[in-house]
Amino acid sequence: MSWLQGGPFLELSFIFNEPTKIEKVISKLNNTNVKIEVHNSPEYIQQFYEGYPYDEDDPHSVMIHRIEINLTVHTTRQRRALLFVEKISSELLSFSICFFGAKDDAPEWNQPGIRDDELDEFICLLISLYRELKFSVGGLAIEEDMKGLFDVNVVWPNEKYHLANLNFKDNLQKFHAILIEQSLKDKLPDEHYTLIDNSCMLYRIALR
Repeated sequence: MSWLQGGPFLELSFIFNEPTKIEKVISKLNNTNVKIEVHNSPEYIQQFYEGYPYDEDDPHSVMIHRIEINLTVHTTRQRRALLFVEKISSELLSFSICFFGAKDDAPEWNQPGIRDDELDEFICLLISLYRELKFSVGGLAIEEDMKGLFDVNVVWPNEKYHLANLNFKDNLQKFHAILIEQSLKDKLPDEHYTLIDNSCMLYRIALR
């Protein structure tokens, strides 16, 4: 049985500038106000750096660096989650924690849903992760991660995935919440936001 089943998925995602060691990020996950258990071995995680060719028959194929990690996240209701780590350009790493995101529970899979009144737990987790990890931009959305904020129409890895190509204006409504460091504030449209710790800004969108 797969670790996470069904859908849709609620994605809590964030972007780092390289160089960032993914082991360091993963080791800090449990320093937040929510307990996060990692169920894969360090040896398994090392496979991220080895990568694999996009086209096995092409000796010059671009290499894909991606890994999928099983988590248990102890929100008010304990949840299984999948952490996807992807190198989307030479400068950027994408992290996305996926949860079963339907409103209704799925007892046949032992997966609690996410009610509207539970979304605040995930926004608080996003803020807590920022305080620990200091990523550039993060967000919370159904079936969408931070890669959806880039104004590009090419597959990753590609050098067009650059912070200069973030497009909040046209993509903001895809997300329940966006958290960005102050250095990127000029990219936000003229919307209401909350300043967090004098270092980042939180923009919240109306509930589902």
